Amino acid sequence: MATAKKKQQETTTPQVEARIDRLVDGDFKTKAFASATIGGAFAVHGIRVIESDKGRFISMPQDSYKKNGETKYNDTFHAITAEARNALVDAVNDAYEQKLQEQQEQKSDAPDQAMSQQM
Repeated sequence: MATAKKKQQETTTPQVEARIDRLVDGDFKTKAFASATIGGAFAVHGIRVIESDKGRFISMPQDSYKKNGETKYNDTFHAITAEARNALVDAVNDAYEQKLQEQQEQKSDAPDQAMSQQM
């Protein structure tokens, strides 16, 4: 059993690539939905980018169920190690920031395009 634990500690974090599937308009806590590809072998969909009073949070896909009249949630996907979690969160945050930047650039280019079309 000690060798299994040692082998688990020696594992490397696979490459994580993320993309923003959809930005959410309006005054909602959920700002975007993302997908991630892990190690070129696994895809995770339904990751949410949430802005709260405490800052930005990346929420894993989850199922809900009722137990004793109370709604409970279970993540359908989660990282096993802190390093893997950080890699996933960083990739999603980077993709979100890039998408926001692209959106800002499109908005700032829009008046220029409208002016050139009028001439």
